[in-house]
Amino acid sequence: MDKLLEITLLYDFYGELLTEKQRSVMELYYLDDLSLHEIAAEHDITRQAVLDMLKRTEKLLNQYEQKLGLVAKYVEQKEKLEKLTDELKGIIKQNGIAVSELDALAEELSHILD
Repeated sequence: MDKLLEITLLYDFYGELLTEKQRSVMELYYLDDLSLHEIAAEHDITRQAVLDMLKRTEKLLNQYEQKLGLVAKYVEQKEKLEKLTDELKGIIKQNGIAVSELDALAEELSHILD
């Protein structure tokens, strides 16, 4: 998994377990795309302190995931739903039917993935 995607997923699931300052630094760096220097200036700390906080926070998020496994479960469920949706759409196309109930189910599965 791409590191940025992995970190943002971890943050989405476990961000509320972080301190306010950890959340702020993570959001500024990963969501707002600020540089280490810009974050340091905003928080009145050194660039190295920002880098250290990012590394410690990423490690902490990974520890939460190792213990709880919520992101892994989410990814697994998403993959299963995508496969099921594709299979259902294939059945609909293969049989040349447009049964409204099957279409509705395929559409609902697509919304769950979003």
